[in-house]
Amino acid sequence: MKQIVLAAAAALGVTAFAAPAQAALFKWSVDYTGFFAEDASISGFFIADGADAADGIVSGGEFESWEWTWSGNSDIEAFTISSSDSDFAFDPGFYVDGTPNEVGLADGLDQGFYSSDDYGLDLEFLFVESFTGGSTPFGGTTSFGDVTAAGTVSVSDPEKVPEPAAILGLLTVAGATALAKRQKQAA
Repeated sequence: MKQIVLAAAAALGVTAFAAPAQAALFKWSVDYTGFFAEDASISGFFIADGADAADGIVSGGEFESWEWTWSGNSDIEAFTISSSDSDFAFDPGFYVDGTPNEVGLADGLDQGFYSSDDYGLDLEFLFVESFTGGSTPFGGTTSFGDVTAAGTVSVSDPEKVPEPAAILGLLTVAGATALAKRQKQAA
């Protein structure tokens, strides 16, 4: 029985490694600093196929996933929204080839507006909204950043995102090795 379990685990591990590789996914981290009072900032990331970045721009339609975090200030508490529970408006885009990303449409790209049921982030015109409570006519609160400030939008170099098949293969091989070691110690 031991040999069958080990053989099955080894076969699964080899199959996972040998599975045809999909396009490589990459993660770009982004930080907006120096635009908001109280040292508030926005940071986050987006993940996209490496081939989609070949033109130097990753657009919203090319995002596999994304996440943005507002650090919070006296107007709006800290929060995080992501593609798993939120959406974006327009077709956001980021330069990923070293071209500076700038706010206020100065770079010709709109980095987009992202929203959930409770919050919204406009990365191009720098405002953060809470849609509940507050003093706006629609209920809620808005915190505005200064698009003329000498703030920065920094986009990191891409980091490769491990493929699920490779992770599964590694876990299978590690599990089979641990099982073999355990059985050897028991004998």
